[in-house]
Amino acid sequence: MKKIFFLFFCFLSLFANEISEKTKNLESNKRIQEQLNKKLEDLANDILNGEKKLKELNNQIQTLSLQTNKLEANAKTQNQELQTLASQNKELLKSKALMENKLIVLMAKDFAYDLPIPQGYIESQESFMAFEVLGGLDKVLGEEIFKLSKDYEDVTRLIDDKQAQIQKINLSLKDYNEQITKLQLLKQNQLNEINKQKTDRSIYAKKLDDLQAQQEELRKTLNQLKIIQSKKQEEANDNKLKPSNNNQQAIRQLGSSYQGGNIKKYTGKKTIAPLDSFTVKQKFGNYLDPIYNIKIFNENVILRSTKSDATVRSVLDGKVVFAKDTSMLQRVVIIEHSNGIHTIYAHLDKIAPTIKVGKNVKKGSVVGRIKNDLTFEVTQENFHINPLELISLN
Repeated sequence: MKKIFFLFFCFLSLFANEISEKTKNLESNKRIQEQLNKKLEDLANDILNGEKKLKELNNQIQTLSLQTNKLEANAKTQNQELQTLASQNKELLKSKALMENKLIVLMAKDFAYDLPIPQGYIESQESFMAFEVLGGLDKVLGEEIFKLSKDYEDVTRLIDDKQAQIQKINLSLKDYNEQITKLQLLKQNQLNEINKQKTDRSIYAKKLDDLQAQQEELRKTLNQLKIIQSKKQEEANDNKLKPSNNNQQAIRQLGSSYQGGNIKKYTGKKTIAPLDSFTVKQKFGNYLDPIYNIKIFNENVILRSTKSDATVRSVLDGKVVFAKDTSMLQRVVIIEHSNGIHTIYAHLDKIAPTIKVGKNVKKGSVVGRIKNDLTFEVTQENFHINPLELISLN
């Protein structure tokens, strides 16, 4: 029966540990998923806040470590003193117990000598002498009891004093142990924060790499369709080369070149949005990356639908010039409109069956569907324009 209980207990412990580990993994995966869904700017803020928190933890650990090191030598001395006092108290308690037993014996004897004279007692010379002897013994016993009581009182006081010292040392050691526990907790928090930072930086770097790869692929497609001319072609056509400034801060180039100057302001009439209800996850234009201190240009906007499996609609009348799967942008539809405008709908989960290259579409026609996010880009005559200037945000 004991063996069965032991095996059951072992199984229960293993099962509890497994549940605990799985719970930790679930929490970790949930956090990673949350970070993956964040805007680049929000993720950058998390990283910067994490670095600030790490600095604060480092300062707290250094301060606490200095305090703990000062207490450590004192704690060692107090531990030795505690052992000595405990040993002394042990001996004193033994002496106290012996004194208690001796006192009981002496008091019992003294009581026996003070017994009343029995009835029918006849005085005689022998009895008188016996009383004298008993009286002398009673006096001796009284003196011995008094002395023993005094010694007993002194030992008790000594035990109390040492007990007070022990209590004082224990309180001091308790403070020291609490400092140690606090220090260990801070170090564990520091380790957890470092792991979070590693994860966040990894996600952040991946987002930047994906952004670069996606913009490169989209630029390549737009270039092949002669919608946007590459920077190299533009420079060759203009026969101009801008001089480099070595004193300027290094700029990370997303795609074939940094496109900060290849934009124009849209001045036309507003039109409908491609989604019924959405929030702006990524804005258009320059973005100064605070983590790697680099300059990024977002040529599109990312719109997050407030509901999943949302319908994407054409924002203007036009003609489909591109509709296919891509390696980085999932399914992409590009529609050509009047005034040299092209609208690009990327990261579609599905393309509407009515959307075919060469087909004319009306404003509001269904282009496809998305799970959550739509990458929406607008160009006009070899320039990028801010898609949020084209559409109504109401």
